[in-house]
Amino acid sequence: MKALLKYCTWTLFVLLSANLSAQQGATVAKGKTTMPAAQDTIYSQVQTDRRAIYPGGSSAWEAFFAKNHRYPEVAKASGLQTTVVVRFIIQKDGSVTDPEIICSSHPLFTEEVLRLLKIMPKWKPALKHGKPCASYYKLPFIFQLKEMPVDRGMKILKR
Repeated sequence: MKALLKYCTWTLFVLLSANLSAQQGATVAKGKTTMPAAQDTIYSQVQTDRRAIYPGGSSAWEAFFAKNHRYPEVAKASGLQTTVVVRFIIQKDGSVTDPEIICSSHPLFTEEVLRLLKIMPKWKPALKHGKPCASYYKLPFIFQLKEMPVDRGMKILKR
């Protein structure tokens, strides 16, 4: 019984060690372990010396959104309004990649945000030690129907 327990423990240890090596990306060839090349670090905005910037700043971002977004017709007809929060990576070259929806109330809005991210121009990437670096960015997309003017005056009743 002790021998079986020892064998099972040893086997479990070997399997876990092999799994851990595979997860870390290490490869073993002819008795040599090779580690993959170091990947670029992706920084949060607070870890950078200068945050990533949409070309032209926030007013240009608002203009891009106003010009290019398509309010989903079904949502418009239903009067649905929402904010979709998305996190993505701005790469060293300013391209937008790896979108992750943090909050969305409807798949139609999610699809529209992903479409907008695909057509978005390159950003000015964040800087770390004076060099461009990849960084995470979180952005809310606010879908709001235009408010209709409301007549708050007295209504004249015709008799």
